[in-house]
Amino acid sequence: MRGLRRRLADLRIATKIVSVSLVVTVIFLASGIFGLVNLNRLIHEQDREYNVNVRALDEMTHVRSSVGSQLEAVLAYILSDPGFYRDTYADVIVQSDRDIDARIATLRAIDLPQHERTGLRGFTATVGMWRTARDAALDAARTGDQRKAAAVVLVRSESIARAVKDRAGSFLAQLVDAVAEGAKRAKANARRNAQLTAGLLAAGTLTALLLSALTARAISRPLRQVVDVLARVARGDLSRRVELDRDDEVGQIGRSLNETLGVLRNAFEEVHHRASHDGLTGLANRALLRERIGAARADAAGGRPVAMLLIDLDGFKQVNDVHGHAAGDHLLTVVAGRLQAGVRGGDTVARLGGDEFAVLLNDVDTAEDVCAVAERLLRDLQQPTVYRGIHLTPRASVGVSLWDGAIPIDALMHDADQAMYAAKTGGKGRVVYA
Repeated sequence: MRGLRRRLADLRIATKIVSVSLVVTVIFLASGIFGLVNLNRLIHEQDREYNVNVRALDEMTHVRSSVGSQLEAVLAYILSDPGFYRDTYADVIVQSDRDIDARIATLRAIDLPQHERTGLRGFTATVGMWRTARDAALDAARTGDQRKAAAVVLVRSESIARAVKDRAGSFLAQLVDAVAEGAKRAKANARRNAQLTAGLLAAGTLTALLLSALTARAISRPLRQVVDVLARVARGDLSRRVELDRDDEVGQIGRSLNETLGVLRNAFEEVHHRASHDGLTGLANRALLRERIGAARADAAGGRPVAMLLIDLDGFKQVNDVHGHAAGDHLLTVVAGRLQAGVRGGDTVARLGGDEFAVLLNDVDTAEDVCAVAERLLRDLQQPTVYRGIHLTPRASVGVSLWDGAIPIDALMHDADQAMYAAKTGGKGRVVYA
């Protein structure tokens, strides 16, 4: 009897162990299924975010760039005479139309939300209005009536062209907001998934707690890293990346998120660079130059003078007229490179438009140092260059103004401009100080 009781007791213990094991197994099985379902949902959300909004953002960035190129080509077509250059501008217009149509077709094929489709339809309609006005101007130019063509472009179609740019900018802003909103949603879903998974794991026995710690090491830590990156994205920080060297669903989430952040950051950087740099030479534009001058005011007011050099090429129009605009563009890029190579890393070289450049010298010691730099820059940029067998020799006039930070930026620019004008009227190819 005692032996029978002992065997029954052992059987009850074994049954309890099996029951506990089954409970633990069910808990972890449910936890695993729940986690996999939510991970797959996160993957689908990230994939859709990349395949919809990020792709649309990339396509629309190129559309806006093509629109800008076409606006410049239309104006150049109207102002040029019949011949090679007009044909070249006509090819640019045709090619940019093809690129715009192809990318709009791609955008239409993407499963965009309704409000983004509405924005795309508005942009497409505005492009159609611009093309109607543009074609009227091109027809007038082809018949030799450049005055009418210019009037159409500058009066009738200017507002439409501005509307095209505004529509493009508005649609881009919609896409950026959509990407940011998607990142916030993914962050909330990932956090909720981590919390519920942790709740399921906490419901087990001591063995379940031990296994939950191992699971947390394998799953929760990478998810927290993803959540941390998404939280930074929501605050506007696109510099962080998910570092997961694994081939499972968590690793796939990390790679998808990294690809999304890479495309988004490249798009932001390209938009910012285009807004602050000259498209031909890559130098700073007028807006970025004014920003750098403003930043240098503290140095100037603190006794470390700042110098502004305005440089205007002499005879540049003749280069364009005799050798063509391609030769003129070559000359501008050569001059830009020489100016950039002739200053320090903390100085700023900018193209203000046409054949006019500016150099901002920070923290100069004496006026004699400024004089030496200005004379050296003038001497260096006037060295000959060759373009397709044509020998070109740049010539320039330089106006220099020293700044102590007391006068406004516009006054500093005006003084340098007056000095440059004096250099031109005084014989060109020289440096004059304000």
